[in-house]
Amino acid sequence: MTRRIALAMGVLSAVLVVALSIPLVLFFRSSETANLRLGMERDALVLATDMSALPTAAWPARLEAYQQETGALLTIVNGASKVVFDTEGANPGSNFSRPEMARAIAGQIAAGTRASATLGQELNFVAVPIQHGEETIGALRLSMPASLVESKVRQLELGLVAALVLVLLLAVVAAWVVARVLSRPLRRLADGARRVGADPSSRVGDVAGTPEVQDIADALDETASRLQGSIERSQAVAEEASHHLRTPLAAMRLRIEAVADETDGQSRTDAEAALTEVDRLTRRVDQVLAIATTEAGAVPVIADIGLVVDRDMAGWQTVASQRGFELLCTYEAVLVTESPGSVERTVDELLGNAFTYAQSRVVLEVLSESGYGVLRVSDDGPGIPAEVRDLVFERFARGSTAQPGGTGLGLAMVREAVRAVGGDATIRSSDAGTTVEVRWPLAPPSG
Repeated sequence: MTRRIALAMGVLSAVLVVALSIPLVLFFRSSETANLRLGMERDALVLATDMSALPTAAWPARLEAYQQETGALLTIVNGASKVVFDTEGANPGSNFSRPEMARAIAGQIAAGTRASATLGQELNFVAVPIQHGEETIGALRLSMPASLVESKVRQLELGLVAALVLVLLLAVVAAWVVARVLSRPLRRLADGARRVGADPSSRVGDVAGTPEVQDIADALDETASRLQGSIERSQAVAEEASHHLRTPLAAMRLRIEAVADETDGQSRTDAEAALTEVDRLTRRVDQVLAIATTEAGAVPVIADIGLVVDRDMAGWQTVASQRGFELLCTYEAVLVTESPGSVERTVDELLGNAFTYAQSRVVLEVLSESGYGVLRVSDDGPGIPAEVRDLVFERFARGSTAQPGGTGLGLAMVREAVRAVGGDATIRSSDAGTTVEVRWPLAPPSG
C-alpha cells in the first residue's frame, strides 16, 4: 500500500508538472521571440534614423560599430537596391533583391525568420526603410540568430526538468510519509485480526488510527467476543454429549457382553453381532465428537508425531503379525502444531485403514519437510481411483473400493482437524502403493 500510494503521487505530480511545463515552454518561446524582434525593430529604426542624417559613404562606419557591439548581422542597400554594406559578404554595389528589402524600400517594416546559407542556421530579421524627409533613400535589414531564443528556451527547459525531479522527490517522500502514517493502523488492524483468527479470546484493541479504522477494530472485537461465546457453548455441548453418549454405550456393551457369556448358539452369535454394532456406533460417536471439537475451535497445542507413533507401535506390530502383514516404520521426533488429540487419531485412522485394505505390507514414515511435519502411511491394497481421491475426504463419503462397515467420517475428520491448524491431507499413488500423506505445521521454536 505504501509503495502504491508513493508511486501514484509521484506519477500524478509528474503528469501535473509536465502538463504545466509544455504550455509554459511554448509561451516562453513565443514571448522571447516577440521580445527579440521588438528589440531588433527598435535598434533598426534607431540605426535607420542615424543613416538618414549621414551621407551614404559614412553608413558602413556607423554599422560596423553597432555590429561589433552586438554581434548582429547587418545589410544596408540604397534606394536602387544596391548593396552599401553587408556583414554576410555581399559585394558593395551588387544588386540585393529580397522581398523584405523591397517592402522596406516601399516604406514598410518587414519582420520574420529566414535561412542563412552562409551561416547554416535560422535567423530572425527586421527590415526598415531609411527615409530622408518624405523620400526613401535606402533600407536596413538587421538579423539575429534564432538560436539566441532557443538557448534561453533550453535553459528554461533544463530548469523545468530540475524542478520536475525535485517535485517528484518531494512528492514521493511526502506520499511515503503519509502512506506510512495511514497504513500503520491498518497493519495493526491486520495483525489483530490474525490474532483473533488464531485465538478468538484475543482482541484487536486500540489501533491508534482514524475513527473509521478504530470502528473496524471495535467491530472485530465485538465479533470475536460473540465467536468466543459460541465456541465456548459448542465446546460445552461437545463435552456434555461425550459424557451422555459414551456412558450409556459403555453400559450397553457390558450388558451385551454378559448376555454373550451366559448364552450359546444363535443367541451368543446375535449378542456378538450386537457388540460389533455397539463398537461401530462408539467409533462413530467418537468421530462426530472429534469433528465437533475441531469446529468448536479448540486451541492448538504442540505434539510430537514420532513420540505418538513410538508409543503405539508395539500394539500395531502385534496386529500386523496376527494378520500376516509386514509393517515397516521409519520415524523421528517431529514437533508440530495440532488440534488436541488429532495426531493420535490420525495415526490410528491411517493405520486402521491401511490394515483393512493392505494385502501384505504397510509402510509408515514420519519426517519434517519444508516447514511441515509429515506422516505418510502406504499400503499395497487395491488403491483409490484418482477421480475420487478428494471425495473420500468428504463427510460420510466412501470410495468404490471401500470395505463394508465404515462410517465415511475417518478421513474427513483427519483433513478437517489438520486444516484447522494450517496443514492438509492428500492421497496419491507411490512405489509402495496408495499413500495417504498428512502435514502439520512445524511447532515454532521454543523461547
